[in-house]
Amino acid sequence: MDDQFYLQDSRSHVGDGLTFHGKEHRGYYTDLDKCELYTKEKACGHRDTDIPWPKRYIDERAHYGVDCQLMDEQASNSMLEPGCRVYLQVPGSWNGNDVYWMGWNKGQVTADLGRACNLNLEQSRIEFAADLSAGSRKLWSAEYIDSIRRRLVWRQDVDLKQALRGTGIKLAKPKKPREEVFNCGGCGRFIGDMQRYREDCRNCGTSNTP
Repeated sequence: MDDQFYLQDSRSHVGDGLTFHGKEHRGYYTDLDKCELYTKEKACGHRDTDIPWPKRYIDERAHYGVDCQLMDEQASNSMLEPGCRVYLQVPGSWNGNDVYWMGWNKGQVTADLGRACNLNLEQSRIEFAADLSAGSRKLWSAEYIDSIRRRLVWRQDVDLKQALRGTGIKLAKPKKPREEVFNCGGCGRFIGDMQRYREDCRNCGTSNTP
């Protein structure tokens, strides 16, 4: 529906993945299937750091990633049977929590599972024997990985102005927080928070560093 929105928490992100309000307002997630959907009215009634994104726009630009915290090597190994398909992980590399995989093009690695190559198990063991032995590649059952993948969207794949065009939503500019001020301990004049660390009072020379 056009009147459904995800609500981004713009204060944080995980790697390149945008984080959104979770269902029942419990936490924040990059996994779109765990995120709450709002009407236009409710999406616009939150903090100025919360950004409404049309569901259709986000869904069209979403991809699948695999959270390293969900990966169970034992479960995957039990599914490595002759003739099965496998993905080749690049160990030690992450985009946020998402692992990197070997892509179809030589030398290409990607955290987008849709761009990762999946090959025959026996072929992979032969073709990448040296990499597997050195630990620079690792085999995972494609069936297993596909069962734990999740939908997310990267910040570089979306454009807020484009997304909100035609929705009638005008975002308020976040208010700049007022700088905290203090009284100089020597003369009582006002000094800014950063000034008291950077220099002594310009009026009386008193150090106001905490």
